[in-house]
This record gives sequence, structure tokens and C-alpha cells, in this order.
Amino acid sequence: MSEKENTVTPNEEEVLKELHTIGEAQDAVVLPNQPSQRKMRFSEGGLEYKTFLTKKFVERKSWQAPDPYKVLSHIPGSVIEIFVKAGSKVKKGEKLMVYEAMKMMNVVHAPMDGVIKEVNAKVGDHLPKGALLFTFKKGKK
Repeated sequence: MSEKENTVTPNEEEVLKELHTIGEAQDAVVLPNQPSQRKMRFSEGGLEYKTFLTKKFVERKSWQAPDPYKVLSHIPGSVIEIFVKAGSKVKKGEKLMVYEAMKMMNVVHAPMDGVIKEVNAKVGDHLPKGALLFTFKKGKK
């Protein structure tokens, strides 16, 4: 990497945006014209560090808090048996379904007391990680 690539030009300095400060460490991101070449500069204890953010990092899906009214699959697998249907009242810990993953039978339990709004899978479905299995009616948890 040449010295030119490792420096921040005055124009880039103008678009420097501070993200947050923790003690003496300051994190900042420089946003040049090409998103895949985003630079990051931070300093700690008088030392300055510079790096490039990868395209994968820049384009990553941002984290979202899980929806407590949705039950998702944690690993890829197959639906073996479903014990509830839409409109069923369930108690926390009650069996909702049996889900086969990695040659093991996993029982999916209700995370809360409530009413099943939707059953989003059927017996025999092969589902990926993160697939929506059940939706609870919103209201009291």
C-alpha cells in the first residue's frame, strides 16, 4: 500500500464523520466516492490508525432486535410434526412443533403465553435458518 493510499486528503477530511468516543479512543469513518473503498481512521493514546473497510463489512445487513411475536428456525431443518394451528391458545413452554435438524428431533416450545396468529410452515417443509415458523397475535405477552 502506497503512502498516498494511506493518507486522508483535505476533501476527505471535510466528509469525516465521528461515530462515537469511548474514553480516549475515537472512531471515525471517511466516506469517499466509492463505497467499497471506505476508510476508517481512529486514534487512541496519541497513536493514529487507518484501515479500509471491506465491501462485505460495508454492505452487511444491520442488526435488528428480534420480534418477540415471531418464532424463527435457528438452524436449517425439516418440519416433522405441528401441534397447534392458527387461533390456538398456548402457554409458555407448550410444544408447538417437532423440527428435525442435524439428525436430531428438536421440540420448538412457545416462548410466551398467547394466541397463534399464523402457522407459517407445514409438515414436510425443508426450511433454512431464520425461516418464520409461527406468528403470535400482538397484545399482552
